[in-house]
Amino acid sequence: MKNYAFLLLFVASAASLTSFTMPKSTLIGKWKGEDGGEVGVITFDKQGFVSFTVKGEVIGGKEYKAEGLVFDMYYETDESVTPHTMDFVIKIHDGQVEVARMLGIYQLVDDKTLVIHMKFDGTERPVALDDESQDQITLKKMKK
Repeated sequence: MKNYAFLLLFVASAASLTSFTMPKSTLIGKWKGEDGGEVGVITFDKQGFVSFTVKGEVIGGKEYKAEGLVFDMYYETDESVTPHTMDFVIKIHDGQVEVARMLGIYQLVDDKTLVIHMKFDGTERPVALDDESQDQITLKKMKK
């Protein structure tokens, strides 16, 4: 019986350690939304990369180039807290140097609706969803 209790404790501990680093599978895919009259797409991939596509231009993801350097943009989520947190992290491609971190929160309303409240200017993480905020966007999952 002690072995089962130890195994259960080990599995629970391992699951809690991965809650911040593993992308949520329901986020994976392309999400479309409108912001300030412009339609954009946010793509979350299963490797943890995130990219934005606006007017055909892709920003972020794996190995994107800007200012003569190569960067990777990742997303990290934590569902162990409420509201759930989501960070967009930009690192120089070698993965050693973090250049920027944008802090946000999110809610999966249903399988096809995602609300993100993100501070793209590097300021503090929002504490609640706010339909009146210009920093919040509602996205609809695109079909494959």
